[in-house]
Amino acid sequence: MFRVLLWAAPILAAQRPAHAQEVRVSSRPYTPSPFVLRVDTNLVETGVVVRERSGHAIAGLTQGDFKVFDDGKVREITAFSVETSSGARKLAATSSGAPPASPGTTAQPPTRPAVEARYLALLFDDVHTRQGDVSHARVAAERFVREALQPGDRVAIFTTSGTRVLAFTADTAKLIGAIEKLSAHPRMDENGEAPCPRITPYQAYLIVSLDITALQAAVDEAGACAESPASGMGGRLTTALAQGLIGQMVRVQAEQTWDHARIISQGTLDAIRSVVDELAKMPGGRVLVLASSGFLAETLEFEQSRIIDRALAANVVINALDAKGLFAGTSARTPDQLQYLTALPPTTQMFEATTQLSALETANSPLANLAQSTGGLFFRNSNDLALGFRELAAVPEVAYRLGFRPGEGGEGRYHQLTVKLARPGSYLVQARRGYFAPGKGTEPAVTPRQKLDREVSSGGVLVDFPASVKVEPGQLASGQPLLWVAVHVDLKPLSFTKRDEHYLQGLIFVTALLDAKGNIVTAKEGRMDLELTEATFARLTETGVNARVSLTAPAGTYRLREVVQDAVEGKMAASNQEVRID
Repeated sequence: MFRVLLWAAPILAAQRPAHAQEVRVSSRPYTPSPFVLRVDTNLVETGVVVRERSGHAIAGLTQGDFKVFDDGKVREITAFSVETSSGARKLAATSSGAPPASPGTTAQPPTRPAVEARYLALLFDDVHTRQGDVSHARVAAERFVREALQPGDRVAIFTTSGTRVLAFTADTAKLIGAIEKLSAHPRMDENGEAPCPRITPYQAYLIVSLDITALQAAVDEAGACAESPASGMGGRLTTALAQGLIGQMVRVQAEQTWDHARIISQGTLDAIRSVVDELAKMPGGRVLVLASSGFLAETLEFEQSRIIDRALAANVVINALDAKGLFAGTSARTPDQLQYLTALPPTTQMFEATTQLSALETANSPLANLAQSTGGLFFRNSNDLALGFRELAAVPEVAYRLGFRPGEGGEGRYHQLTVKLARPGSYLVQARRGYFAPGKGTEPAVTPRQKLDREVSSGGVLVDFPASVKVEPGQLASGQPLLWVAVHVDLKPLSFTKRDEHYLQGLIFVTALLDAKGNIVTAKEGRMDLELTEATFARLTETGVNARVSLTAPAGTYRLREVVQDAVEGKMAASNQEVRID
């Protein structure tokens, strides 16, 4: 089967190889990045999804509809692009007409677009989620797999503990078998490091952050623990000992508790980043669904920002599901938690009652941040987790990508970021909450996407793999001249990823016309996603694949720049030739 998926502005179509299977092509206008055209300038990127109250994404917005605030200061938007999912592309294709026909061919009636494959990574946070909540999420995930998967979907199972992994597959039985084995693997008691005084990770974070109320609540409880015969501490303490040692003991316990909690949260963020990297290798729509009861990620802004950068570069949407469901807990302690106390001090009771909601919000904060920053959704305050999985598996219909140059003097720290609509309305604007600016003298990591953009504006020749280019003149129905650019790629030197008995690879084509000064006059980008059976893989590695793109520009002489990049290792082929449009 040969599948061609065209974006709203279709510009690329691959020649049909005989009996090719699972070959998908998508395309879009190319928007060069200022980061790579001026390599001494950083570019901060954010994905933005604007939604109605119903949750549907809003299409048709332009660069002028947005405003970006960096630490409260307005920044000029220097890069802008629009990305649409298959559903939106279908709608656009029915209203925008067919692309121009190739030279010497007869226009064919529009065909029904194929359904875009989704690669869904279900990541279960079994480290921070109680067994009861894991069980609820497990039942909901099984129902989702049985009832809501679409043709072409591939699903993988991951856990933050690393104890359960299933590679991408469409085999329902394998998926359900893996989900049924999920269980909680906590690495820290939710009550903290010691039973008395009980200092939870959240209270420990507040104490380390010099919160006087949190410290006093712990100190008073520690005093009550020492006075209780059940504690084994020898009865009532002297005033001098209470004043001199209890405060020190509480601070040490809080520091140990918070250090332990932060290390575990760092491991959870590392697991999320690894799944994002795994999704980045896959063709089609890429969605990560994170099921978690929440975890503390305060002071870990850099780690979150790094995940967001990787997800945006790979077009991975992170959706989050609160596995607690509709929370109906209480701050009252259980008898087991009071066994070392004759009575809980009033200051401790008041602290726990007034901070219960803020503790929950803080634990949910990284889930909300990762979802909002990548255009995803955070499903919470509902016991219908099956509905949550169904809603979160979807790719946003329309997303926007904005880029801006940060100002001077903000290096080496975290920046608060706000994206608003120029004309405020009753819409929800989802964008990243902030970014971490590298310090002076620190070279920011260059992603494969940025390397591709940089290569488009350069003039060098690259031959990591063979790619030949042929140019033919043509014209639109209106008589306007155009160029047809045909590209042939030899697949032999390229590495493929094998998943579910298929060979996966992606080719990104950028075709640009540059003027005599090296400025890009027009450019288009297309992606060919290959998902090949064993037989087709063997044949296409011998024959190679072909792609074709049309470009229009004012009459004149140009430098045609063709750059092809593979999606697995980032290898590139680049060439130049002089062309003329009459």
